[in-house]
Formats: sequence, C-alpha cells, structure tokens
Amino acid sequence: MAKRRESRTSQKSHEDDLRLENTLEGKEQPIYNIPQQYNGIPVINVPERRFGSPPIDKQSEEYRVHLEQMEYINKHSELKPRFDSMLTHRLMRTVHGDQRHPQHPYQDVYLLTYDQAYIHAFLLLHENSHEHYTYLICHGISHQIEDLSSIADRFFRDFGNVLIIDYRGFGNSPGKQSERGAYIDVQTAFDYLLTLDTIDRKRIVVYGVSMGVALVIQLASEPHNSERIHACILENGFTSFQAAASERSIVARLLPSRVFSVGMRSIDKVHELHVPVMYLIGLNDRMIHPKNTKQLCEATVNSKHCRLEIYADAGHTNVKDMPDYIKRSYRPFMKAAWKVHHPDDAIPQPPILVIDHGKSRTASVDDYLDEQVYHVPSTDLSSCSFLFCQK
Repeated sequence: MAKRRESRTSQKSHEDDLRLENTLEGKEQPIYNIPQQYNGIPVINVPERRFGSPPIDKQSEEYRVHLEQMEYINKHSELKPRFDSMLTHRLMRTVHGDQRHPQHPYQDVYLLTYDQAYIHAFLLLHENSHEHYTYLICHGISHQIEDLSSIADRFFRDFGNVLIIDYRGFGNSPGKQSERGAYIDVQTAFDYLLTLDTIDRKRIVVYGVSMGVALVIQLASEPHNSERIHACILENGFTSFQAAASERSIVARLLPSRVFSVGMRSIDKVHELHVPVMYLIGLNDRMIHPKNTKQLCEATVNSKHCRLEIYADAGHTNVKDMPDYIKRSYRPFMKAAWKVHHPDDAIPQPPILVIDHGKSRTASVDDYLDEQVYHVPSTDLSSCSFLFCQK
C-alpha cells in the first residue's frame, strides 16, 4: 500500500516537472477540460474567459500579450534553482484549512491559472459594484485568506470591491509554493478582474503587504499590466527575499543567494513602476526592517506619483488600521492617483470611500482636513535597528 502511494506521489511529481518543462518551452496549453467544482467550490476558467473557448487563436493580440507576460514572469523567477531550499520553504511556512470567512456577502471560488493550478479566492462585490473601486489583495508569507477575512471585510466596508487570493501551496490552494507560481497566481487573479463586467476595470487598485508587496511589484512593473492598474498600495515590503530572510535568521545572512529557491528581488524591478504608488511603513515592524520599504521607495524613480507614509506606532500589517490613515494618507493618495489618470479634470472623481456613495457632500471640516498636507517628522531609518530588535 505504501509503495503504491509512493509510486503515485512520484508520478505526480514527474508530471509537475514535465508541465514546468513544457511551460518554459512555451508548449503548455492554458485551456483544457476542467471540472466545474474543486472541493465542492465553483472553478472559474480564467484562461478561457480571457481568450475564449478553445481552440485558442494564437495569432490574437491578447494571446501575444499573455506570452510576453509569461516571459516577464520567467525572467524574474528562480525557475530551476540549484537547491530546492528547505530554508526557503521553512521561511514560507503556512497553515492549511478552513478557519474564518468574511462577514459580508462573498463568493467562494477557485481560479484556474495559466499553468493549470487551482487558487482559492474570496470575491466581495457591492450591489452597485461598478461605482466602487476594486481591490486585489496580496497577503504575506505566513497567512491564508481565512486569516485575513477581517482585512477583506475592512476593505469591503470602507474602500470598495475585494478579491483576495491564496497562492498555490497557501491555505486551501493546492500545489507547491514557488516564486514563479505565486507570480502566475497574482497575474491570473488580476486578469480575472479584467474579465468582470460588474466592476469598473479602470479603477483596480492592487494592495500588498509583506511578501505580497513583492508580488504586486512584479505584477505592476510588467508593461501591459502597468497600463491597466489604477494604483498600488504597498505596506512593509522587502527589497529581496534574501534580505527578509537575513532579518529573521543568522544562518540566512551567511548563505549565498544561490541556495534560495525564491528571489523576489523587488529592488531590481521598482524602477519599472509607472503607476501611482504609496509605500507604508510601520516603525514597530518586528518582521521586516523599515529600511527595506524606504529603499524600495527611493528606487521607484519612474512612478507618475510616489509617496512614502511613515507611522511610528504601526507594526507589520496594521498601518491601514491607524486612526488617521484615511485622512492623512489614503484620501490624499487616491486623489493624486486620479489626477495622474485624469490631469485635465474633465471627469470628476467618483467617491473614494464606500460611505461617500449616495451622499451629497458639501464642504465640511472633514473635507478641509482631507486637503491638508501632513508633515511626518524626518526619520533616519538607518538608525532604527533598535525598533526591529526590541522585544
């Protein structure tokens, strides 16, 4: 019995390796007959939604764009690392299984990716969903979407529609964790949003926290995606996976980069960001040193609007929970992002917050405060190591 299980495992591993080889050689077919459900949850065939029913028109413009996006992902991925590092997978550990679910109405779905993986997702849409901004949420290393149901609820309640996904190997998404796989998963989720007629596809904001920052930077730095993303909000990210690992492990600090099966070198890609970007730093972050985000911001030299917001009392994932976040950071950034896309003011900006919908707003103290410039005291992050090390 054990031998049969071992044989099936070996066969599946061989099939996964073969699929990867076909992908790298451009031989994979992104559409095939799939079940309507996975684990009793509906499956959405994103490639078929994007390209239409098979056979694929490989001469189409959309398919050409897809191939260029996959090439960009391959370029920035550790495709065949010298070591399938146990250290890397230890650092990327995650839990599996159902825990919590959003309190607001949501759709529980699986998305079929371009390399035929299944990724679990929650989709939360308002009744008048086309009038709201839509957020793609990319979580961090030790999370799954059930852990972040409160974040999905918060974004839905305050900011708009929400799509939050688990990358393969995280939460209830099957498969093996990998850098390339996570990039494809986020690309698939973004492309899924672009197929929805129920949202305003010109107002998609991509939010990332921790490792999710690296995934958002990968997505938004690709030229075709850059034209379709309204803005990015990036909270406490790292310059590279090795840099983050070095903060957590003395061993990782001493090892050469080739032993890591994940690169996620965001610092090499941020100069390709042209979309409006807001970086968020919590100086009480005990997971990733704040200097990482400062370095990413300084290297984001081609963004049409880039700002850095520093919160002294915030930690690794709660900058957006600070009481002054909306007035001090969120509203001003969203107004600036709108002006980037509509510099002539010919189109009035839709309501920024969910609460603003259906209201006839007049000048008020809140509106006045929204327009004020908040001055953050100058902070030398190079001297903030005690903030990271303090227990």
